[in-house]
Amino acid sequence: MLRPSVWPLLLLGIGGLWATDPAESTAHSVLDDSLRLGPAEPIADIRADADGDNVPDRTGETVTVAGRVTGERGRLAVPVPELGVVQDSTGGLHVFLPGGLVAERGDSLRIRGTLEHAYGLAQLRDAEGRVVETDARTPAPLPLTVSTAVGEQYEGRLARLQGRVASKGTNRGGDYLRLQDRGATVPAQITVFVANRHGARFGLDRFAEGDVVEVTGVVGQHDFEAPYDDYYQIEPRDRGDLAQVGWVSTYLWGALLTLAGGGLAAGVVVIGLRAAVRRRTREVEESRARFRRLAEATLEGIALYETDGEIIDVNASLAEMLGRDRAALIGEDITEVLTSSSSVESAWLNGTADPSVEAELYRPDGTATPVELERREVTAGDATVHVCAVRNISKRKEWEGEILRAKQEAEQMARLKSTLINNMSHELRTPITTITGYAEVIMEEGEEPHQSFAAQIRESGRRLSDTLQSVLDMAQVESGTLNVEVQEVAVPNVIRDVLDRHRQAIEDKALTVEVDAPEGCTVATDRTLLYRVLNNLVQNAVKFTDEGTLQVQAAPVEFGVRVRVRDTGVGIESSFRPHLFEPFKQESEGVAREYDGAGLGLALTKRLVDLLGGAIEVDSVKGEGSVFTVELPSLAESEAPTPVVADGTVG
Repeated sequence: MLRPSVWPLLLLGIGGLWATDPAESTAHSVLDDSLRLGPAEPIADIRADADGDNVPDRTGETVTVAGRVTGERGRLAVPVPELGVVQDSTGGLHVFLPGGLVAERGDSLRIRGTLEHAYGLAQLRDAEGRVVETDARTPAPLPLTVSTAVGEQYEGRLARLQGRVASKGTNRGGDYLRLQDRGATVPAQITVFVANRHGARFGLDRFAEGDVVEVTGVVGQHDFEAPYDDYYQIEPRDRGDLAQVGWVSTYLWGALLTLAGGGLAAGVVVIGLRAAVRRRTREVEESRARFRRLAEATLEGIALYETDGEIIDVNASLAEMLGRDRAALIGEDITEVLTSSSSVESAWLNGTADPSVEAELYRPDGTATPVELERREVTAGDATVHVCAVRNISKRKEWEGEILRAKQEAEQMARLKSTLINNMSHELRTPITTITGYAEVIMEEGEEPHQSFAAQIRESGRRLSDTLQSVLDMAQVESGTLNVEVQEVAVPNVIRDVLDRHRQAIEDKALTVEVDAPEGCTVATDRTLLYRVLNNLVQNAVKFTDEGTLQVQAAPVEFGVRVRVRDTGVGIESSFRPHLFEPFKQESEGVAREYDGAGLGLALTKRLVDLLGGAIEVDSVKGEGSVFTVELPSLAESEAPTPVVADGTVG
């Protein structure tokens, strides 16, 4: 007998005898004559020349080779569709086969092309050739191991090897298995790579780590980094080139073990099932007990009932609400038990009405308790149980009544407030008007010192009238009774009216007034409210400016108008800026304050600007003056803002 180590060498020798076929040699001679491709060279010599090891590098030269096709065009697992493999008795070579050349596995092929060496792979590019008319015969694959297949001597050769799947994975190009020799402890040395375009054809997902796989394919390499000699792979040609080794025997052995241990396993399963059933039954009983304790502990009444309304069970809270025995309630109709009111009818019971309704519970003594009923459905297996929660809302009804009474009292107070405001407007404004009128008569017809006294009376009357007007306006804004009447307003006319109103004070202080308002500047808004806004701003500017300039500017903008009032007065401290528009807030307060006023002017101005849909901004430096900017939009009559009661109130 031959020693086992001799068998691989003997098979290698037998596999190489095919190239000496006389018929093929004759066919090659014929092909030389027909295509004039030149004499064929041994593939092994050409590969050595391409690698450039100890011989001149022939990369880029045109060479002619002859051999059998071991891998057809586009059948390898690599992503390049034109790539095929030709093999002779000395070695194998990858070839970019032209599309017009039809060469199947086993065909004798003579081909000429440019030799190149890319990423560790020797190959022919720009090839042309012809199939020799002879019997097709595919070379037998070389029996190799994983470790022996890794080397240049077998590159391009058809081989068969077995290896254990050390790892599997996926990259951008496709899927791969990394193989190592069975029983080896060294890392995996060769890879089975299948490009994405061939994934379904080869199906690497059928293998798992640890499987022993037999692979038939072409040995090659394809490194991405120099020196291009570390990455070896075997390229299968179809699904049959990949097979799992030993799975049948493993299956049969497992089946025998299953049959042999079936009786024992069945006994163990029966015992385990009985224990599981007992444990599950105990868990269900404990769960039911917990839920029953929970239902008994809740303050809400709970009733379980069937679809037709028959009560299955109730908790103690519901029995106490009804003043009836718990056992007596089971079996009765839930609508008759819960209420005699029409608010709980069959529609609610059948689920076609709102699941939450209010009703009244009647005890045997005739007393009624307001409750809220909420319906739910609970599915347990194939059965559906209806649940009704009964919630006592007596306290809520009391609170709602108190809230309603408070609302009515607030509305009554608002009406009294409006009445008081109207009475003040009449009872105070009329005598003030009379006082200021007689004061002006005395100023015109009287003599000194009566004229001075009359002037003081007039100014005091005007001050009182302005304060009263501010209080009344603020009260109207806060109560929401101030209406906005939209009309087309000429802004320059309003500015002139405001300045005329304060002309005497301006002249007394010898202030310079500058007005910049084009005549065509108009805005659709409430003229009275716009006058009040500008009046408050100009009045403040005059009050807090002892000398210097008062500027009033108006300019039309896309959305309406922008008005700016600038003064060179005392200015505003930055610390007081957050309180500037709060009612009754003044920077100078107390009996010794420097300037008079109630502190309502700017607060009212802010409310009026908001009511007109605009915005107001202030920029001030203490000791240098202030600038107030108001922007108001043009309002259509239908867009007039609805008065809204503000958060604060004025006492």
